[in-house]
Amino acid sequence: MAKQTVKPQRPGTQPEINEFRRARLMESTIRLLAEKGVAGATVRAITGDAEVSHGLIGHYYATKDDLLVAALEHLFAGVATDVAGQIAAAGEDPIARLRALPEALFSAAIFTETNRSAFLAFWHEIRFNEAVQRANQALYDGYRERVCGFFSEAAAYLGQEIDCESAAIGLIALSDGLWLELSISAGEVDADRAAELCHGFIDTQLKR
Repeated sequence: MAKQTVKPQRPGTQPEINEFRRARLMESTIRLLAEKGVAGATVRAITGDAEVSHGLIGHYYATKDDLLVAALEHLFAGVATDVAGQIAAAGEDPIARLRALPEALFSAAIFTETNRSAFLAFWHEIRFNEAVQRANQALYDGYRERVCGFFSEAAAYLGQEIDCESAAIGLIALSDGLWLELSISAGEVDADRAAELCHGFIDTQLKR
């Protein structure tokens, strides 16, 4: 017997409709940034892709910068949720949880062409757009604190004292750099090798 496909219910209440439209606008922004870059992600193109009236966008976002910030936060939150799930699946061992971070970052579920290309577009926009720059800084501050916590837990488990903040900065810089290399060129490194390089950095920081 063929499995029946259940269509998702469309939002019914006004708050649900508003949330649905915001999500569509953010997702369309991310998709167009990934496919066409900042220049191609015009307000008209975004509203067309999201199937939202061009005049209605101002009801949800006062400016395009506000939409870009919301889209960046939406993209970051989605990746963070997926990463957290993979880290949780690693169990209670603090070292395994720390090593699960780069494995997650370069996994097929997260290291997608859309995610890579969208982050590249945002990284470019950060150079010129103060609103996006501030949002990115806040997101990365939180990210750095979480990675610092992972290093702190792993070091305590091993009975070590390390500079967890420097270790976190180094791991983020390495993983971001590898994301960039893999996103713009087909070099000597693939996703598996990128995760291994991050594991090597982790082991060095933990003196293993």
